[in-house]
Amino acid sequence: MSTAFRVVLEGTQEVPPNDSTASGLGTVVFDSTEIAASYTFRIEGVDYGPITGGSAQTPSTLDDVISTHFHNQVRGMNGPVVFGQINPAQDEDDLNIALNADGSWMVSGRWETTDPASVPITDFADELGSAPVGSEIPIYFNVHTEQFQGGEIRGQLIAIADDNDNVVVGTPGDDFLPGLGGNDIIRGLAGNDRLEGGDGDDIIDGGEGDDDINTGAGNDLVFGGQGNDTVGGMAGSDTVFGGAGDDFIAWNDPTGDVVFGDAGNDTLRGGDVAADTIFGGEGDDLIRAVANQQLADHAPDRLFGDDGNDTIIGGNADDTIEGGAGDDNLAGFGGADQFVFRESEPGNDLIVDFDVTQDVVVLEGFGADFDPLDNLSAAPSGATLDLGEGSQVVFLGLLATEFGASNFLVTA
Repeated sequence: MSTAFRVVLEGTQEVPPNDSTASGLGTVVFDSTEIAASYTFRIEGVDYGPITGGSAQTPSTLDDVISTHFHNQVRGMNGPVVFGQINPAQDEDDLNIALNADGSWMVSGRWETTDPASVPITDFADELGSAPVGSEIPIYFNVHTEQFQGGEIRGQLIAIADDNDNVVVGTPGDDFLPGLGGNDIIRGLAGNDRLEGGDGDDIIDGGEGDDDINTGAGNDLVFGGQGNDTVGGMAGSDTVFGGAGDDFIAWNDPTGDVVFGDAGNDTLRGGDVAADTIFGGEGDDLIRAVANQQLADHAPDRLFGDDGNDTIIGGNADDTIEGGAGDDNLAGFGGADQFVFRESEPGNDLIVDFDVTQDVVVLEGFGADFDPLDNLSAAPSGATLDLGEGSQVVFLGLLATEFGASNFLVTA
């Protein structure tokens, strides 16, 4: 059984409260099997530089961090230290501090049974492992500074998820929201969030911001939302909508997935052994059918560039590739591929590796009387198929005389 807790760090939770402008947001995940708690905090407005042997962020020493601890007490009361990360120092994995580009600090670590804590984590295993979602437990995290030596910002642990079916909702800040087990609904809202579905068939909505989404196991439904999102994991049969922004979506699992890049210049990379369906959406997208181009046997994929000037690369199976509107670069990369062109989707496209012995061009909407062989001509870069209205397909390095009727399928 696992339980996740949200921790909002603020001066108003201190006893007595203070008017510090520092703040923080964190997540603690307790694993009852390992009897260990992993924690991650994003903290701003205090300076970890000097205590970590680095440079100070500000000339003043008042905001210098002197220690951080977990304490045992309910909200509104002060309690004793049960596990500290600084003064006294603990194991190497108990405190990892990194300065973010925006000047905030990422503080992470792990509290486990082998740590020389004031009170062993086993004493809190029942509370950490069985806390109902929405409840507070009598443990808080506290950041001590030179100005506020009793604590500048602190936050109570509030349970937000367990291995059951949960609705997990973030804040306007940069959240880490783990779904753990169960069929969860996870909403990041605003902020650059880290969202993890875990086991179960989850619905994940990144919301605004540049989110990092790991779907985990199960057949998940993902909405990246606005922002430049990264989506991975995808161990089940997932459906992913990247949303607006330049998204990076990559997976390699044994089940087929359906991915929509949506608006933005997206990078979409499918898996090797399952048949995926990928839609680029609006924007200039890079679509790769497979993760490992050198693998001997890929699954047949369906790849759609949609609007924009796209680059689409298939695998060595029999793929269906449709560039859509725009000037697209297309590569089948082996297999008996079908390249689909529609009269309603104009563009000047390039096929870089058309194989006249097995590949087929499918022409839809051009009329039953359209004869592709009559519309092929020689060009310096390769045979060119004139589709009318300024649209054409160039077959890199091929002669018009190399094509036969079997290379084309014309539908009304």
